[in-house]
Amino acid sequence: MNFIRRQTIFVFTVVLISLLTVQPHDALAQSILQKPKTSPHAQQQNSLIITVRSGKQAAFVSDLHIESREMNAALRQAKIVPASASEVDVYSDIYITLLAPEATYYRLERSGQLWNETKTERTILPSKMTEKLIRLAEALRTQHYGELLSWQQSTQILPNKSIFSVTELETGLTFNVQRRAGSDHADVQPLTKDDSRIMKQIYHGRWSWKRKAVLIHAGEAWIAASMNGMPHGGDGIPENGFSGHFCIHFYLSSTHKSDLPDLAHQIMVHKAAGNLKPFFDSASPLVLAKSFIEIMNHQDQGLLQQVAEGISKEKFAYFVKEMESLDSIREKKQSKYKGASDTDDGGFDESLSAEIRLPITIHKQNHAERNTGYRFIFKRESKQSPWRIQNILTDEDNMDSNIQMK
Repeated sequence: MNFIRRQTIFVFTVVLISLLTVQPHDALAQSILQKPKTSPHAQQQNSLIITVRSGKQAAFVSDLHIESREMNAALRQAKIVPASASEVDVYSDIYITLLAPEATYYRLERSGQLWNETKTERTILPSKMTEKLIRLAEALRTQHYGELLSWQQSTQILPNKSIFSVTELETGLTFNVQRRAGSDHADVQPLTKDDSRIMKQIYHGRWSWKRKAVLIHAGEAWIAASMNGMPHGGDGIPENGFSGHFCIHFYLSSTHKSDLPDLAHQIMVHKAAGNLKPFFDSASPLVLAKSFIEIMNHQDQGLLQQVAEGISKEKFAYFVKEMESLDSIREKKQSKYKGASDTDDGGFDESLSAEIRLPITIHKQNHAERNTGYRFIFKRESKQSPWRIQNILTDEDNMDSNIQMK
């Protein structure tokens, strides 16, 4: 039995127990635990599967199988209305499958309604049912992701020389490591050659500095974290096939070279905690712009879609194509950014719109590095509303606009 399957069974059991503990008279939760007394065909008629996965292609998944005549009846009698992608606000990581009469796939909206992405239709359920779906989905998410613990808390659980396991959130691949050092984050090494082989498999056979969202398992703790995949520095475990150590970061941990948390690692930590939406919703324009660049460098389309929620489909498609052509894209550090102060709020705490230009260095395969820049245009509905990227203009776009004006 592989680890992914064990995780799914574990989630299924714990969610059911927690639901019955909190709400022992919940008819839906009770119906899940009861052994079906109907025929297999009738069981399928009443079956619904809630799935949590961090990305559409993620192999690491958690499933909750529900058999409920009440929910099935509500789905069959629900009103169906047209709804485009721009009209819905769905959980980025929750998928729902209705098994019969034929498999139908939905996304769960944050309101608890169901959206059929293929047919661009919304299934409107009664409030009682939407509340139950949200509660079940959130309980499953809690079990799927790691806990957001600070570095100070994590280092107490993972002292030097401790051994623990690391699971990568997309592939579900798991390997064992030992913490060897690190005062600002954990410096760790794979235990054996087999552990090194699994780790390298996560990075498609090539060591890399790119960050990966991971879950750390130590005793009863499941902690959200981020790792890089590049051997460097001191080595303390002989014959493990890994020359050096690699770094694992936690919430608010920092690199050796800075007292500030590394943004790319922090994005992945929040991904591992299932906490990206709150993270991006609370971010300043400057942090969102920097996050966009970091995510492009890590070539993660799912994450890019979340940070670029407000831009048009056409512009998003352009940047996805650009991202796929890159070897790397990096922010070119400057002392100050045009249109932004040195503070984290970017100087826009009283504004409803903002513009920031980030100078960047782009490297494409078989091409020399080139320096350019992206100009980010932001808007928000009120001072309490989250910032959204409305548009991103490249320096080439700006040059074309100036030529047309002349």
